[in-house]
Amino acid sequence: MRHLEDNLQKSIIKYWDLKYPKWKKRLACVPNGGKRNAIEAAKFKQMGVRAGFPDLILLIPNKFYPFCGIELKIKTGRQSEHQKEYQKEFESIGAKYVVVRSLDEFIKVVNDYLKYV
Repeated sequence: MRHLEDNLQKSIIKYWDLKYPKWKKRLACVPNGGKRNAIEAAKFKQMGVRAGFPDLILLIPNKFYPFCGIELKIKTGRQSEHQKEYQKEFESIGAKYVVVRSLDEFIKVVNDYLKYV
């Protein structure tokens, strides 16, 4: 299933980079997913990788939110408990948090968000 989410993320980044070249650096991936060996996993944990952190961060404030966390899921994917906890954290500080399941949904979310920039 992760492979499908990877493809979704690649298509989102490609779209973003083409549509918003001036804001290319404002949408970033957080490398939390993927399989790692025990040594690499321990190293990443020590470096601050946190289970459940959203897949993408949109670092553009708008009229209502300072930034937006974007969790990617395929149609049947569900948020983990760690992801739900991060959603609560983001919302508790006034940030936007969304779960996106397709490129079309991402485009709609971003268009709505950027209307207020």
